[in-house]
Amino acid sequence: MKHVWSIGLAVLGTLAVAGIAAASASAELPEYMMCGKAAKVDKEFVGHYSSVLCTEESKVTTGGEYELEKGFKKATFTAKSARSILATPEIAERIECKSTSTSGELSGTKQVKDVVITASGCEASGARCNSAGAKSGHIVTNALKGEFGYIAGKGTKTPTVGLLLSQESTAYASEFTCEAIAVRTSGPIISEVTGDVNAVSAEATYTFRQSGGEQQFTSFEGGGMFEDEWHWEFNIGKGFEPEGGNPSGLELTAVSSQEPFELKA
Repeated sequence: MKHVWSIGLAVLGTLAVAGIAAASASAELPEYMMCGKAAKVDKEFVGHYSSVLCTEESKVTTGGEYELEKGFKKATFTAKSARSILATPEIAERIECKSTSTSGELSGTKQVKDVVITASGCEASGARCNSAGAKSGHIVTNALKGEFGYIAGKGTKTPTVGLLLSQESTAYASEFTCEAIAVRTSGPIISEVTGDVNAVSAEATYTFRQSGGEQQFTSFEGGGMFEDEWHWEFNIGKGFEPEGGNPSGLELTAVSSQEPFELKA
């Protein structure tokens, strides 16, 4: 049974981002701010930045050629991570994936969509897992969606920002097999976001943390605990179990590459 429990956690390692059902979209912070060409009035620029990256050092009172603009029509990102560690409170055993790669799209004022994560080299007790049509040891998620929110410190100068991810339009975030065992995962999971919070950057870091198989962050600030946290179910030929799934924890750090922007918080 230990083998079955640990295998079911494998796909959690694919959630690298970045990069996380998301809360409904709103006009409140945090939100994307992108550096663009400023407008002109009487042939003079009226922006507040002299640099194309809208850095703090390039701020000017008036006459800047660049200005921060809210939101994206469309912008893509990629993310990569090294080893991930996965656990559950039910057993001491853990599972490791060697690496993950992610692609997705930034949209609206603070959303992500079409996020697909591929985990490589995932093993549990020596068993290798794969999604249908994928190579041995490779797990590919269904499309995921997400939204940014506050983990802590809303309204302060140093807030903690998170990205909440969940399946986009399918019933499960992923479905795969490990030898003769079928596994499926679903539910929301939150990572902490650093690197581009209140600073224009082409790189951001997404960190998932767990302790004893329990995820560190299970709600946004001001919101209740998720009724449906991240969980997995397995099937050894007698139907999926345990009923309702089992909570799982992920320890992983992923670094994304993106078009320079600021996640204003």
